[in-house]
Amino acid sequence: MLVATSGPVTALARTQVMTISAQDLYNYTKCHHRVYLDSNGDPAERGEVSSFVEMLWEMGLQTERDYLADGEATNVADLSDLNMERALVKTRELMHQGQAAIYQGAIEAGDWRGRPDLLFRHDEASSTLGPFYYEAVDIKGGRGWEERHGKKTRFKSHYAFQILFYREILYRLQGYRPGIGRIVNVDHELEEFDPADFDDAFAAALADVTRLVNGSKTSEPVLGSACHQCHWYQRCRRWVEGTHDPSGLFFVGKVKFDLKRVGLQSIDDIARMNVKDYLEGASKIPRASEKTLLRLKERARVRLANQPHLRSGYSFPVVTKEIYFDIEDDPTQDFTYLYGLVERHATGASDFRYFLARHPNDEEQAVREFWQYLADNDDVVYYVYSAKERSSLRKLMQRYDLETQIFEHYCEQEYDLYTDLVVKYSDWPTYSYGIKQIAQIIGFRWRDADPSGANSIVWLNDYLADPTRTDVLQRILDYNEDDCYAMVAVKDYFAARLTQEKP
Repeated sequence: MLVATSGPVTALARTQVMTISAQDLYNYTKCHHRVYLDSNGDPAERGEVSSFVEMLWEMGLQTERDYLADGEATNVADLSDLNMERALVKTRELMHQGQAAIYQGAIEAGDWRGRPDLLFRHDEASSTLGPFYYEAVDIKGGRGWEERHGKKTRFKSHYAFQILFYREILYRLQGYRPGIGRIVNVDHELEEFDPADFDDAFAAALADVTRLVNGSKTSEPVLGSACHQCHWYQRCRRWVEGTHDPSGLFFVGKVKFDLKRVGLQSIDDIARMNVKDYLEGASKIPRASEKTLLRLKERARVRLANQPHLRSGYSFPVVTKEIYFDIEDDPTQDFTYLYGLVERHATGASDFRYFLARHPNDEEQAVREFWQYLADNDDVVYYVYSAKERSSLRKLMQRYDLETQIFEHYCEQEYDLYTDLVVKYSDWPTYSYGIKQIAQIIGFRWRDADPSGANSIVWLNDYLADPTRTDVLQRILDYNEDDCYAMVAVKDYFAARLTQEKP
């Protein structure tokens, strides 16, 4: 049962004194610079929270509500309506009283503050509170253990670090550390991990986070495709472009710190470098071969010239029909909802068709219809722009026991424009070789003002919430169709170069 407490609904915010939160530890596993900026950045440079991130927040809250509604936790005091300051007072009071469970309580020790989803009382050991102690458990929208080939391989560090942070605060409050760490996963299952597996990594992360938050250590952006959903993205991109930072080159990322350590501070330095100077001795760049550095130097020159460079050696299958294929799925629900295809015939005529699951319950029917489409097409090539289509189809084949031979034949006919063409045979003046960046460089434009796979997931969830919103459904279809035609534009750009090379 929930024990309601009264209080104003107030957004959580940092106090004037710099505090370290569990969110800082989570963010640290994703981006060190975000931790620094969240505490020390100029608020005027902070962008709006994306619709996708807002959706994830709401889904997280709904997961928590569902877990509590299922009765998995009993006799729960609900502090979610209290702001941080009032929740801290009320949580201390409830812990000293021995409350069985506390939802959205608040705990602090010094400049450490946390708001775990649940605090559970356990009676098998004593603490300074009495003949019991508390354990912090978070309710997650994913699973803690990663699996490979059906076997658990490792527990996700971004989940573990948050639990370990709460564990340290509780130790200072009650003089006792729980022997295990636990989360509630998306399936409402309790998943355990051994804190000892993370002792060294967590201690190092906490020390680094402390320096980043209090400003005694600064940081630099590392631009990558994952940055788009961050509220500091535009700020970081301006900095990278303004300083010609090495992470402005494709596939550099955190390697930029190795480059800077040997004096390659900018894209300009990389474009001018003598590669042999960095293959041995004190200036050797770890794990970088001569071939790798030559390619890096070429990418730097292309970036400075601001013109793409294509290399020879590629070719395209000669078939009766080209099919440009793009899947849309929602990983938060493990739901594949759209298979979009632009068919282009030998005559040059093209049309868009699709297989759509309007609801998660329709997923099996949609994929079976698509499987029949694959079976009916021969002497074709399926152009895609990532390994996602193949991995998604394999997962669906296993989930619904679909015919393996059809999938294997599809794989034989698949051509990955990203891996087998763009990355292998070209360099581009951008940090990302994603379809959005490459297609726009050659002049392709999406109809939507803000096209992205993340937004497509938001639109899907809007539609699921209100199936009368056919306009939202059409927006998803239009976006997917444009993604397919963007692949057409990229393929044609490379094909035109082949035509120019013919005598």
